Amino acid sequence: MIEITERAEVERLLADPASRVPEADRAGSPQSSFARFRAGVSRFANGATYDARRARLEELLEHLDAHALASGARERTAAAMAAGLSATDERDAERRALAAQCARHVPVAVLAAALGFARPDALPPLVATVAAAYPTGETAHPHATDAAVTQLLEAAGAADGADRTLRVQLLVQAHAATATLVERALELAETRAEATPTRTLLDAVLRDDSPVPVTRRLIAAPHGGHDLAVLRLDGPDQEAAADRPARILAFGAGPRACPAPHHALVIAAAIVDTIRADANRHEETTRHADAP
Repeated sequence: MIEITERAEVERLLADPASRVPEADRAGSPQSSFARFRAGVSRFANGATYDARRARLEELLEHLDAHALASGARERTAAAMAAGLSATDERDAERRALAAQCARHVPVAVLAAALGFARPDALPPLVATVAAAYPTGETAHPHATDAAVTQLLEAAGAADGADRTLRVQLLVQAHAATATLVERALELAETRAEATPTRTLLDAVLRDDSPVPVTRRLIAAPHGGHDLAVLRLDGPDQEAAADRPARILAFGAGPRACPAPHHALVIAAAIVDTIRADANRHEETTRHADAP
């Protein structure tokens, strides 16, 4: 296995049609719901199979309303913060813990609701279980992972089994990446001026501290065959300059780039905006309470 870190070379390989992804093992563990799920998603497929699944993902995403996603994210975040803080003394540690919970829960719940899943607010823990094993297919808790996949597929609601799989794929791939984006943007906000726009914070995280640090590709080996390469999405960009910021590869690049960057940013921005506004109100209230 080789590791490639320079962003220009990573971008070139991501855009190279000869670069392929390691495919899910279709022959292994036929009794495993999780193994069948990985074999049915676009992430671990190549060629015409990938093209067809990717096209269907884009159809599903095309029908999602960005304003509704943002509204759902704001409402869920505000409700979670209010409910959680009502039971605490509103110390900073509790506020940060609640913000982290929102980051892990809200993106999945909002996307699940928009895609028509049953009981969307009950799904984030199931998605987290699947997402932990999703990149490599390796899990220390196979029975729990299989059970989570089964419950998610049942909640997906689509009549077609392949369609259910792709709907669940969208939730799984949104889980950790969007949560990490939200958490890091909130951490960055604490070091920046209060007036710094949320989108500026999100862009800085995507550029300088990618929520998804690596991806894998099979690339042509010098003497034939393929090598497994780990491509770093957060490596150095030697072409960056004062008038040319480092390229952003957090959503990938080329034909296999993330199918939903706009949706992820809309949801993340709504969560971060809501939490920042809540924190500002809390600080203002505290200042007034402490005033002589």
